[in-house]
Amino acid sequence: MENWQAILSIITFISVIILVMTEWIHLTIAALLGALLLVFTNVMTLEEAVGYIGNSHGTLGLFFGVMVLVRAFEPTKIFDYLATQIVLIAKGQSKCLLLGIVAILTPICAVLPNATTVMLLAPLIPPMAQEVGINFVPLLILMVFVANSAGLLTLVGDPATFIVGDAVNISFIDYLFKLSLGGVIAVAVVIATLPFLFRKIWNTQLDNLEELPHPQINHPRALSLGAVIVFFSCYFFSLENLYQFRSRLLP
Repeated sequence: MENWQAILSIITFISVIILVMTEWIHLTIAALLGALLLVFTNVMTLEEAVGYIGNSHGTLGLFFGVMVLVRAFEPTKIFDYLATQIVLIAKGQSKCLLLGIVAILTPICAVLPNATTVMLLAPLIPPMAQEVGINFVPLLILMVFVANSAGLLTLVGDPATFIVGDAVNISFIDYLFKLSLGGVIAVAVVIATLPFLFRKIWNTQLDNLEELPHPQINHPRALSLGAVIVFFSCYFFSLENLYQFRSRLLP
């Protein structure tokens, strides 16, 4: 019976992944159908399923809070404004944009949770890509590559890395000396492969910078309040990582 349940769980998981990849139905519906199937077949009880959700309240709260924060910023046009400034600084060269994404994400994802960083910075990508005339999807994929690679630089850069490090009882300093080199190599490989994996974008050049739209920032008070909230959010994320770092150093 237990083997049957394990096989059904694997089949359900693979089926949900296929539905998400092919987009035959909405990914939320696919995930819920998979969970309901496991409950109805008694692979897990309803109480266990609700318990799994309850144990993930921190992750769910994180994603929900950041999504609300990003959505609140949209009417201010701050993402469009920053995207235009980034394109002007890069002088319309897409290769500079690619390298800029790596340069911005790497140090931030080394000290802050990489998922949070990607969610905060991802809204910059679509307007920036639109102004240069390139597809924004590869840029988002690059953000994910860099975030996951840079998360390996420190013990607290990626939640999964911290969980594994905590399980094997490795200290923050030991991780830096013994395992951070893997993160450095991963980031270096991403940089080295940019001209090949993103060849079309790498060679794109925007010549008419004067024709770029110049969006104006709206609702400055709401933007100021949002900036304060983002500051304290990053501060508390850093404070948590600092606490974890300190607890690792002390016996």
